[in-house]
Amino acid sequence: MTAQTRTSPGSACGGDEHGLVHSPAADIPTTADAPSEVSYERVDPDRYVVLHDGPVGFVEVVPPVFVCYVGHPYAQASEIAQVHDFHRAVEIVAETAASPRAPKITA
Repeated sequence: MTAQTRTSPGSACGGDEHGLVHSPAADIPTTADAPSEVSYERVDPDRYVVLHDGPVGFVEVVPPVFVCYVGHPYAQASEIAQVHDFHRAVEIVAETAASPRAPKITA
């Protein structure tokens, strides 16, 4: 994808026969617009912390499944799913942590 700016044909800006100036600098993505990546780190023999701009949840290995928790610290995290694929478990934790949460009803 290239950015195009319209100029008059033959102008000093160097436009083509249609008056378009092609800007290759527009093809370079900026790092400020790029979302941060989801990652994970092993914190216990059977537990991983899911990181997305900080800790957002955990994946616990309980063969044959991976248990997904959202929240931090671990003692206050809530179980949200159980899946058979580790990378899918990490995605579920990250997606759930990023989604807007419904307000809690208090008495």
